[in-house]
Amino acid sequence: MWSRLFLFILSGLTLSFNPVFAGEMTRPARLAGVWYPGAEAALEKSVSAQMSAPLPKLGSRQLLAIITPHAGHRYSGSLAGLAWSTAALARPTTIVLLGPSHRTYLKKPSIWPKGAYDSPLGPVQVDQGLSQTLSKALGADFNQTAHLKEHCLEVQIPFIKKALPQARLVPILTGPPNLETARKNGELIARAIRGKPVILAASTDLSHFHPEKTAQSMDNRLAQCVRELDPGKIFTLSAQGKTEACGIQALATVIFAAKQLGADQAEILAQSTSGQATGDHSRVVGYLAGALLAGPKQASAKEDLPILNASQQKYLLNLARLSLESAVKGTSMPRIKAPEPVLMEPRGVFVTLRKKDRLRGCIGRILSPPPLASGVVNMARAAAMSDPRFRPVQPEELPQISIEISVLTPFEPIKPDQVQVGKDGLMLSLDGRAGLLLPQVPGEMGWDKHEYLEGLCRKAGLPPGSYSHPRARLERFRALVFP
Repeated sequence: MWSRLFLFILSGLTLSFNPVFAGEMTRPARLAGVWYPGAEAALEKSVSAQMSAPLPKLGSRQLLAIITPHAGHRYSGSLAGLAWSTAALARPTTIVLLGPSHRTYLKKPSIWPKGAYDSPLGPVQVDQGLSQTLSKALGADFNQTAHLKEHCLEVQIPFIKKALPQARLVPILTGPPNLETARKNGELIARAIRGKPVILAASTDLSHFHPEKTAQSMDNRLAQCVRELDPGKIFTLSAQGKTEACGIQALATVIFAAKQLGADQAEILAQSTSGQATGDHSRVVGYLAGALLAGPKQASAKEDLPILNASQQKYLLNLARLSLESAVKGTSMPRIKAPEPVLMEPRGVFVTLRKKDRLRGCIGRILSPPPLASGVVNMARAAAMSDPRFRPVQPEELPQISIEISVLTPFEPIKPDQVQVGKDGLMLSLDGRAGLLLPQVPGEMGWDKHEYLEGLCRKAGLPPGSYSHPRARLERFRALVFP
């Protein structure tokens, strides 16, 4: 059965070969309809179902990297969905995704330099700046053919688009397995992303085409190496034939990089084999989803994030959409069912409008906040009609407007050196002036901590460095952000 499936997939790869979209540097979704559903609605439904498993409780631990399998979604999609749902907990703005080149030999890593990786759910944009930085640091060569023929990165794109729709991507195909190269490249990657809202991801399957019992034994050995954060042991056991991972170089590089960034623990989120999907346990492929973490931080902000389930988030987004449309069209707000009690709690809230991924309006309320549902209605209307930076939204623009809601935690004082980029929103007040930036802003702008603080000064209309003024009040907050 597996040989027939393998031949079918290979023939699909050969027959569906398409060039990069002309002039756009967009890597097409060549496996859509073969390795995962090709229709947008079917893929949306499938990916949503595969991302529905309960998530790990990270507490105050920092998520630095994930490990995700790369088979067809039928076989390993539930594990990939769990890995990417977990990645979303870190709220990264860029993902550095590493995987092996199965069909093209590479002497050096190959990094897609710009543009996007496409999917039926929409493209994931490449972080061009970080791609260029890492290409130079790793001495990478761009091999377009290798990327076009490779599946290990493409099958992740629908999950990324669903879990982290605004995140950007650095797609890396690794060179040949070499422990010292993995160590060096891991250190270089860590140096390039330190202090930035970036998460690492290693795309790899485990044992290939062994009986179920043998596969589980081999995969359990590798899982233990991951728990121990020991790439050297993975290479040793692989050389002895005691474990297997087609993405061993990607896996080792990510572990080395995560350790450089402070990872001191790993959690195996799930393990399975293809046999558990097909019922054929004679020749299976092994899969693992994992997370690499750093222990509790010395200066962790009060999380106190509201717990809103998918239904409650959908309710608020629908509320914002109705408010937006009624404000723009000049009609009355339609009656809808009363909100649940949790949506009536007073919360600071911002509503952000985007048109084709470009800011079209953003208004929030933080002082004496009203009930959350009321705040969403009012801020959606204000973002559309009253943001002084933009003209009011016009009726013909409505189909192109996307909505993002940020529900805020209470504010607390913070020192500049305690700021965590990608997690902390900031408010600066001094001499009657004040400015606020949401947690997602520095990632969207590509700022490090210093640039974030200086951008906050500009937002407040204050001179550079004002955050260090003796009378300045710097406060942070967290935000539950959902599109």
